[in-house]
Amino acid sequence: MRSIMKYMIPAVLFFAAIGLGYELIFNPLGFLTRILMIVGFIAVIFLIYRWFMARKYGVPLFPTQTGPSRAQLKKAKRTSTHRQASTPATATFKSKKPSTLSSKRKQVRPVKKRREDHNLTVIEGKKNKKKNRAFF
Repeated sequence: MRSIMKYMIPAVLFFAAIGLGYELIFNPLGFLTRILMIVGFIAVIFLIYRWFMARKYGVPLFPTQTGPSRAQLKKAKRTSTHRQASTPATATFKSKKPSTLSSKRKQVRPVKKRREDHNLTVIEGKKNKKKNRAFF
């Protein structure tokens, strides 16, 4: 089956290209009207789909907002692990002098909390007893 399809698909594409070329050379107006009809048919199907989805989910037919919504941005900000250090606006206008204290200080790393031991317990029972499969 795969060997047949390996030859059928290129053959169909080859004949389609020949047909389009023939139509374009000998009947360009018919070719153009056929392409416009296909595009119009696809546009109508798309509009019907959007209309049904808009009615089903209660959203506008053509939404005006592009990009993430405000709720999505807030959620991304909450779940973000990287936070920028906020600097006051006046600090950018002041002249920056290298301070010896800040260069000598090492960055303080947060102390990692040790995990507590697990809460698993061993339940003793009849481990070798076969289960009755009739109840499953």
